[in-house]
Amino acid sequence: METNGSISVPDASAALAQVRSSRARVAWSGYPAWYWLVTGAGLSAGTAAVLLPGWWGLAVAAVVTLGLVKMAHIAGRQRGVCEGWVRSAMTAREVLALYGPAAVVILADAVAQRLDWWSPWSPIVAAVLVFGLFTGVGLTLTARAGRR
Repeated sequence: METNGSISVPDASAALAQVRSSRARVAWSGYPAWYWLVTGAGLSAGTAAVLLPGWWGLAVAAVVTLGLVKMAHIAGRQRGVCEGWVRSAMTAREVLALYGPAAVVILADAVAQRLDWWSPWSPIVAAVLVFGLFTGVGLTLTARAGRR
């Protein structure tokens, strides 16, 4: 947008705030539902991989991680948003809401296993919780962005 003359500081500030809001809305509403489902399933598979004996769990987690990175790249291209890893339309609050609960469950399950507090069902329960938390929050944030 071009202006003929000067623009006031409050007007410039309001315009920048509107651009940031629009950028975040477009970035969040562009995520397809399959992205959240596949990413949640991948995080769950990585969480459940600890059940495998020996180094197989680590190998499966590494393969799942590489697959998730590739899938995120594909989803970004499909959305038409080419943002890097560092700069994103996500605010710190949204990052914490999206990844925080799943990370807490994964870490709690890992600690429980290392301290022998776990039962055979705890990794399965943790995997289901990770899927539900990540997918639910991702779909909710995407739907909320579409309504703004």
